[in-house]
Amino acid sequence: MTGTIVVGYDGSPSGKVALDWALRRAEATQHDVDVIYVADTSWDSEAFTAGPLLEQHGELVLGKAAFNADTKAPHVTVTSRVLSGKPVDVLCAEAERIGADLLVVGTYRKDAYERLTTSAVSIRVAAAAKVPVAVVPDLPVVHRAGVIVGIDGSDAAAHVLETAIAEAARLGEPLHVVSAWTVPPLSMPDFTDGSELYDALEEQARHRVETTLAQVDPDHPDVEIDTRIELDAPAAALIKSSKEASLLVIGSHGRRGLSRFLLGSVSHDVLLNAPCPVIVLRVQ
Repeated sequence: MTGTIVVGYDGSPSGKVALDWALRRAEATQHDVDVIYVADTSWDSEAFTAGPLLEQHGELVLGKAAFNADTKAPHVTVTSRVLSGKPVDVLCAEAERIGADLLVVGTYRKDAYERLTTSAVSIRVAAAAKVPVAVVPDLPVVHRAGVIVGIDGSDAAAHVLETAIAEAARLGEPLHVVSAWTVPPLSMPDFTDGSELYDALEEQARHRVETTLAQVDPDHPDVEIDTRIELDAPAAALIKSSKEASLLVIGSHGRRGLSRFLLGSVSHDVLLNAPCPVIVLRVQ
């Protein structure tokens, strides 16, 4: 396969984890990797301009990254660039301009403050990008297996499922299809396991999965697929299911104007809390 993976890189611990993840993926998929450091000029003013200093720092950071990339992924063609501007805007624009197959960014999970600041950037990238985005947390990836995909019954669910199946085939791991359903806001007294309403809602969730699976061509018949029908909020079900997974795949509907920087509540919660890398697909 010939294509490019773009990595937003700042030299931070979470950035290094994301770059390593992208390099491993590129080694397996035969992608090139384009590493971009963005000198953030958001805070520049007439009295103070940090751009030149940040650009110099970026060159040093990318020099170290290039050395490590040669060691960790010797068969991957890696380029690196320093660009100036607002990180979210620059990364999304560059990924779209070169037709990247994936845009990779890191996010913290270990430190509470860093978790909020880096998550804000990664969430905005996932919301604004017109290419698929991988958000990679700085957590151990060893002893993880399985690909999780959330199915919501939307028109785009089949595309999300097809991508997840391809990822599972690439990794040689099973695929777990998750569909969640919740208790009605005004719960009825007899809303218990085995009640008519309970069974009807559970069956609707199961039907969503079966309908979506029927729409997907069996390009990878060797992939082991199982379904999980969860009585839980969608985000909570996906986060719990991905505790031991190596990857989670979700879809996000595109938005326009200022709202393009916003994700739906499910995607937002997942990106804040998922314990594994998450691929976010822009769907219509």
